[in-house]
Amino acid sequence: MNSDIIVSAAVEEELSKLIDRIESPVFSIVGGRRITGGYIEGKSVRVLITGPGTVNTVQSLTAAIENARPSLIIQTGCAGAFRESGLNIGDIGIATEEIDIQLGIEAGNGSLPLNELPFSIIKSSNIDIKNRYPFDIELVNQASETLAKIFEGKRIGLMNGPFVTVSTITATDRRAKDIYKHYSPCMEGMEGAGAAHLAIHYDIPFLEIRSASNFVGKRDRSSWNLPLAFERGAMAVLNLIRTAKTHAF
Repeated sequence: MNSDIIVSAAVEEELSKLIDRIESPVFSIVGGRRITGGYIEGKSVRVLITGPGTVNTVQSLTAAIENARPSLIIQTGCAGAFRESGLNIGDIGIATEEIDIQLGIEAGNGSLPLNELPFSIIKSSNIDIKNRYPFDIELVNQASETLAKIFEGKRIGLMNGPFVTVSTITATDRRAKDIYKHYSPCMEGMEGAGAAHLAIHYDIPFLEIRSASNFVGKRDRSSWNLPLAFERGAMAVLNLIRTAKTHAF
């Protein structure tokens, strides 16, 4: 299937409400990963469950891209929101850049931020990336304007800002405050840097849109709202696909 848009997330629950809206679904296995292809409002899509973390994301997306090159990749799912950003649980964040905060050289005092690597991870045109993956701001702004109109009057917060990618989930308020002090992110996730790296490598437009399921910091599962984050993240992506007039929004 020559798919226009790939939507990827770590676990099935993050994508189930989107999969339910696919017309004429076709199920396949590519690279050992399950893909659901079909149409949403006449737009050709593939929905990919990657598994958590950057390694799973890179393996899954590489297989999907090599099988059929998309015109757009959307990374979605739930994430932790930084309290200082102003986002609340259930709100939507759109990444302006992804920062891999665990990629670098250990600082002398062992704290953040890490010292910059002495070599590039990837080069593309004039982009020389060490641990920060910039996004297409025009595409980000288009997506943000679209969602702002859709969310008007619905009491759903919406913010554009940096996301951080981690391999070790932040579990203390002290660490959360340290990350925010150095990077001023609005969200923390585990897959974004991997997806952003591939999008640059293959020169494919890329968006990352997530809904906050919890606050970054001390883990208190009783305060989380995963069902709300799953629902709102899928709703945001669904509305972007629905309103897309071209391959980019």
